[in-house]
Amino acid sequence: MQRVAATAWSPASDRKIYVIWIGVVWAAILAGFGMDFARYLGEAPPPPFILHVHAAAFVLWLTLVTLQILWVEIGNLRRHKQLGWLTVAVSALMVPLGLAAALVDQVRQVTHPDYAPQFLALEFEEMIAFSVFMTAGVIFRRNPAAHKRLMILSAVAISDAGFARIWLMGVKAEIPGLFGWWLQFFWGIFLILVAMGVWDLWHRRRIHPAVLFGAALLWTGEIITTILNFSPAWRDVMVRLVNAWGYAG
Repeated sequence: MQRVAATAWSPASDRKIYVIWIGVVWAAILAGFGMDFARYLGEAPPPPFILHVHAAAFVLWLTLVTLQILWVEIGNLRRHKQLGWLTVAVSALMVPLGLAAALVDQVRQVTHPDYAPQFLALEFEEMIAFSVFMTAGVIFRRNPAAHKRLMILSAVAISDAGFARIWLMGVKAEIPGLFGWWLQFFWGIFLILVAMGVWDLWHRRRIHPAVLFGAALLWTGEIITTILNFSPAWRDVMVRLVNAWGYAG
């Protein structure tokens, strides 16, 4: 136990696992959106420009985070720090873009039989969690163990779109009720959080506080989001919000 305590949270000792975590996020995004790409391109009318901009900003952000992880892995901390504030700037852009894109997409679906404005709960949960993790990541940037976990959690928080498409278009298993809805959208995030906790337990014999905080925030948000998606009152509020927004791109 003395050896573990003396080397607890050494930033160099678990760098490679964070290359794996970000690789898992990339795999989910590429696989999920790869399955959905043909449908997206074939939409009539075509997707509005803001959806393309939102997608480009997301890919740019994920690329910047990946490069930062790789710069640390090869020991180039100077380049890592140089990219850091650019990543923060793109993050600040992603939040309003993500919310606007979600509202535009809902306005486009108003006349569709599967119109589900209550789904905006998930979009709000994503952006809140992403903003919290990014802000905490900046605050704890001088604490490498916490910083890198918070940055990975930022990516995990907005990875559900990829994982959900894998389930809905690949697995195609429909499970009714609250649990079934939660599972199809959040199964991938659940597995990553469990893996991060297991890694810390195996490597350090305790889970880092940033991972515990991340799991608490994400799972609480997921439970609230799932309940809201089955709430008629929430749906009515979101219908009014979408109508008030009105802009379809």
